[in-house]
Amino acid sequence: MLTAETIRSVTAETLEYWKQEVTKKYFVEIAKGKEIGHKLADLVDEKTTALLTLKHRTGYQRSSSGHKRARSMGDVWLLDEHIYHPVNVKTGLVGSEGQPNLVSLKKVLSAITARQIDSYYLLMVKIAIQDDGGVIEPSVVFTDMLDWLDYVTFDSGPVQMMLKAKAFFGAYDPAVVQRKKIPEKVETLFALYKDGERRLRINRDRDLKKYRNAVKKFLDSDDWTVTTETQERLSVQ
Repeated sequence: MLTAETIRSVTAETLEYWKQEVTKKYFVEIAKGKEIGHKLADLVDEKTTALLTLKHRTGYQRSSSGHKRARSMGDVWLLDEHIYHPVNVKTGLVGSEGQPNLVSLKKVLSAITARQIDSYYLLMVKIAIQDDGGVIEPSVVFTDMLDWLDYVTFDSGPVQMMLKAKAFFGAYDPAVVQRKKIPEKVETLFALYKDGERRLRINRDRDLKKYRNAVKKFLDSDDWTVTTETQERLSVQ
């Protein structure tokens, strides 16, 4: 895990950087525009990752050929006390919290049980925009998400862990040091995985039943003609 000093340093550096950056003309113009979510996400993620690489020793997961992996567990890996730690860089708009993807649960569980990682860090830059872009206030959360798994959900379909952002930010307190032991992290991750697999089986069984009935009804019919009436629900215009 990262040291408390490294966590404080990254948090302070990131916040100071974005307090200055949100006052610049280009950022204010983006904040006043429409559909700013994706524009800000790409911009803030890229600049925050670059800031980490400038201020700290970092690395990336690479393939056997030496190329940076597109599907790495971390956007960047932060070196601390001779160990690399995965960091997922995210951007969030205050008031538009949803359930952003974090990482594949299987990848994290596999890496922990192989003793390759013991933590999974989220570096979230939150942007509050008021008065149609007239007031822009950044804040930063940097924490090991394996300490906050009560605020994570898991879908076995895409195999992704997702952050229950509104609940998490409502509960998160940077003054509270919440470091769980490795066995507890692994047990909680495995419980999430088992529950996701259980729900996936239920959903697949339900879908199988649904389509079995639909196919039987279709094949038992003597009329297989497409008509304007049967197309009504498509809403094609």
